[in-house]
Amino acid sequence: MDLYHRLLSPRVAALIVTLRENGLPNAMVAAWHTPVSIKPPILAVSIAPGRLTRRLIQSAGEFTVNVPDASLIKEVRIAGSRSGASYDKSRLFRYASGLRVRTPVIKNALGCIECTLNRILEMGDHSVVFGNVVAAYAKGFRDVWISPSPLLHLGSDYYTTMGRRLELKNDEPK
Repeated sequence: MDLYHRLLSPRVAALIVTLRENGLPNAMVAAWHTPVSIKPPILAVSIAPGRLTRRLIQSAGEFTVNVPDASLIKEVRIAGSRSGASYDKSRLFRYASGLRVRTPVIKNALGCIECTLNRILEMGDHSVVFGNVVAAYAKGFRDVWISPSPLLHLGSDYYTTMGRRLELKNDEPK
């Protein structure tokens, strides 16, 4: 049962960006995230309670969720394997100002979601961070990702991208 969550993989890799106390950005990789409400728009991100990102979100009251494509794989691997407590991730990505929050977004991400903190709930060995979505925008998105593909997390340090898009034919039941 330790790996039950892998049955739900792959999942879109997301870069959660927060602001450090000195005003510089910090980024971590998260694959455990999901929308939980459309009206009002709220999403949830699962983060281990000891992570710097969790503390920074609680302190700043906001964060951004950024969807990378394969061109950022090197930076994603670094962000996912090194702690911001001992490694400065402020130069890892090209950041841009958010539209509605002080926390920056990743400039060359496929999509960005800006959030203000709603609440944090402790669930087992993780904290579930709920964010009120105050802005969301993307490149190359029409109903579904077509091209380029977002980076998908398979678990551990493994990533992939989407292959071809499957479509139903008109004579197939929907």
